[in-house]
Amino acid sequence: MKGTINLVKQMRTGTRLLLLTFVIVAAIVLLGARNSDTKITKVTSQLTSRSVRGIKQQYQQSKTATIFLHGYNGGAYSTNYLIHKAEQTGAAQKALVVHVYKNGVMAFKGYWQRSIKNPMVQVVFQDNHASQKAQIYWLHQVLVQLKAKYGVTGYNAVGHSLGANDIINQALKYGHDKRLPTLHKVVTIAGPFDGLTGFLNTQTEAQARQLAIKPTRFTKHFATMLKYRKNFPQHVKLLNVYGDTNTGYNNDGFVGVASARAVRYLLRGQLTQYREAFYSGADAAHCALNQNPSVAQRMIRFLWSA
Repeated sequence: MKGTINLVKQMRTGTRLLLLTFVIVAAIVLLGARNSDTKITKVTSQLTSRSVRGIKQQYQQSKTATIFLHGYNGGAYSTNYLIHKAEQTGAAQKALVVHVYKNGVMAFKGYWQRSIKNPMVQVVFQDNHASQKAQIYWLHQVLVQLKAKYGVTGYNAVGHSLGANDIINQALKYGHDKRLPTLHKVVTIAGPFDGLTGFLNTQTEAQARQLAIKPTRFTKHFATMLKYRKNFPQHVKLLNVYGDTNTGYNNDGFVGVASARAVRYLLRGQLTQYREAFYSGADAAHCALNQNPSVAQRMIRFLWSA
């Protein structure tokens, strides 16, 4: 009995330490405490010749580009699996990798043809600990360049973790910028839209999913997002993917279900379509959802199915 009590105490201590770490990270990133708002000073292109891959007939074929964006402390590895599965199934083809460096250089690498169908563009921030303010600005500049230099007039976006926040916030801040391509579809995976809301929620999984879509409280960051909700582009479809590791706290190890679902309340009445995909267990962990085969298949069907 004594051993069991000690184990419970250790688990609670570990949970508190994890929560404290996440609070610090959230404060730094969401509130922009770090002075890392590097301006883009130079744009370079290193394109190679390559034959364009064919897209399988069961998928829509268009010139709409799909942007993939990692989260805090992430990188190319965060979206590699999703991109690979899309190529493997013949739904889309990876065309460009855009590196945003700390020195303000934005480098486009890969290949591009005007006739390319379902191109995917992977975005990688060298400073993956930058404030969200900086990340939103960088993403905006990537989109401006895609339209100006590559003729991209429409785009989809897939974001994991803070990358999901960046995509939504970019659209809220710059939704009416005519220099941008038109946003069509968004896939958000484990997005902490309302910070730590519900992180240590002890309700059962079924109870949490039946809660009203309005968050029980608003973080400062989420309250700010709400002020700009009407700026979000119209006619956008969104697939929201989130998870619960079934540890009793209703979260994926970092992001609470309530926080991930808050985007539904944020964009209520603004979206043409809203879908949710809930996962539970070990494969629903924060850094497992973007490597989950089922998530990849849902993403592919949502973005490209005819």
